[in-house]
Amino acid sequence: MNQFHWTYWDHFGRQHVVGILHGIKTGHLVIHLNSNVLIIDFNVFKAKKYSFLINEEICELQIEEGDDGFKYDLGVNERQAAERKALKKKEEQKFLYQQIGAVVLTSLLLVTITLLLYYIKH
Repeated sequence: MNQFHWTYWDHFGRQHVVGILHGIKTGHLVIHLNSNVLIIDFNVFKAKKYSFLINEEICELQIEEGDDGFKYDLGVNERQAAERKALKKKEEQKFLYQQIGAVVLTSLLLVTITLLLYYIKH
């Protein structure tokens, strides 16, 4: 049985341990994150790729067949990570505009009410 683990540090500085258990004879595969099972797969005898999230980062575990057995590699999908960051930035900008609009509308409402009360009294 092959066992590997990687230590992944997220952008908040937190440590995550990604590990795998891969039965060479059975092909059973378990991928776990911080001792919590993420993926269970059976009959993994050929190259395969698994994607999962650690916080908001898309990580990919690649299993490749080699001459001397299987090779395992863990990495971050940079293209998808860049797309997610661009979407998040766009959403944050939209939220900022909504906040500014809410402040402007509230201010206009308060000014209107103040002027109405002023003219009613005089």
